[in-house]
Amino acid sequence: MTEPVNLGPASQLPEGEVMRVPAEDSGYDTDIAVVHAEEGGFFALDDECSHEAVSLSDGFVEEQTLECPMHASAFCLRTGVPETPPAMKPVKTHRVSVEEDNLVLYPGTPFSEE
Repeated sequence: MTEPVNLGPASQLPEGEVMRVPAEDSGYDTDIAVVHAEEGGFFALDDECSHEAVSLSDGFVEEQTLECPMHASAFCLRTGVPETPPAMKPVKTHRVSVEEDNLVLYPGTPFSEE
């Protein structure tokens, strides 16, 4: 686990959008995709699809999933588990919260319902 990272105002990430946080900015060992779900709430997953080396932050937010832009595997935002093939392995989740109107990412700390 690394130190929490202040990503700035939560309002900068509209619903249904994804932000890539580079590893060099987070101190984590890989890039992280931070998602503002269509139904509200913020989530974070490892940015690389477990099927192919494709950036999930270039994908599509569909309800409570993030869909890979290459082969359409949809990963659950809460668990990182793929809900559709071809991906079979989950990606790691990370905790992200809104604190004083700012998004704060906790790289390496798994998502949990608060």
